[in-house]
Amino acid sequence: MNLNKFSKENITIAFYTIFILIAGACYELFPGDAKTPNIGVLLLYLFVPISLVYFMAHLVKQIYGDQSYVKCLLIHGVVWLSVAVILSTFVK
Repeated sequence: MNLNKFSKENITIAFYTIFILIAGACYELFPGDAKTPNIGVLLLYLFVPISLVYFMAHLVKQIYGDQSYVKCLLIHGVVWLSVAVILSTFVK
């Protein structure tokens, strides 16, 4: 599959959309409780380091590369803020 026909912004949005949908589906399909959390919770914990590595890769490309990755960096920020707001509404 040739990813050159997709823009870097679309790939970033698709990554987050697919990751969050898979985590949500795993959370709903494989029930767990407080003592044994399911794979959806594990994916949520993995979301932070994976997205930070992806953000750092875009940041390095922005600093040292010849293309602009500002929109990708903004997408990362919006997704992190959205996830934080959504999770804070579930806590209440």
